[in-house]
Amino acid sequence: LEGIEELTKNNKGLSLKSLGQLKKEKKILLFGGHGSPSSDQRLGEIPYIKVSDLRAGHVNINPTNMVPLALAKKFWGDESSGLKAYDLVSPERASKNIGEFCVLMPGQERSVLTKEVIVVRTNTDLFDQFYLLWALTLKDVVAQWERIVFMQTNREDVGKRMHEILIPIPESRELADKLSFQFRDYYQSLEKARRTFVDSIEHS
Repeated sequence: LEGIEELTKNNKGLSLKSLGQLKKEKKILLFGGHGSPSSDQRLGEIPYIKVSDLRAGHVNINPTNMVPLALAKKFWGDESSGLKAYDLVSPERASKNIGEFCVLMPGQERSVLTKEVIVVRTNTDLFDQFYLLWALTLKDVVAQWERIVFMQTNREDVGKRMHEILIPIPESRELADKLSFQFRDYYQSLEKARRTFVDSIEHS
C-alpha cells in the first residue's frame, strides 16, 4: 500500500478510504449484474453483456448476444435495467481483468449484465463517475486487486474482498474534476461524436 499512501501524502487534498467504507457512507453504490441467460435464449433486441465484452475501457455490444425484452425484464426484476450512463463495470470472476473498469456509455443502459460483473456508481456530489474511474485505474489501486484475484476462492468472495480496496477521496468537487478531467473529456467527446454521427445519418 506504500504507493497509494504516497499519493495521498503528495496531494494534500486527498485522503484514503476503502470501497466498503464509501459504500457504508452511501457515497458509492456497489452491485452485481442481472444474471446469465442460456445461449438458446439469446434471440431478441436487448444486449446481453458478458465478461468477454468488457475490453479496453469499453462495454462492447455483441449483436449475436441479444435477448427478448420480456426475458430481459425477468432478469432486471423490473421494467428497466436499473443501469445509468457512465456506470463502471468490471469482471468479478477470477481472471486478469478483475479490477479493470469499463464505462457503460449513454444508450447502453437497456442491457442485461452477466451476474459475473461488479457495477460501481457514485452516490455523492463530491465526485462523479469520471473521478471514480480515475481513482480506480491508478496503478497503485489496480495493484490492490492482485490479492483479490490470487486469494479468491469463489465469486462471492470477490464481492466481499473488494470492500478492502483503498482509493483516494478528494476534499472538494473542484479537486475531483481537476484530477479526472482527461477521463471526462475522453468519454464525453466520444458521446458527442456518436450523437453527431447518428444525427447526420438520420438526416442524410
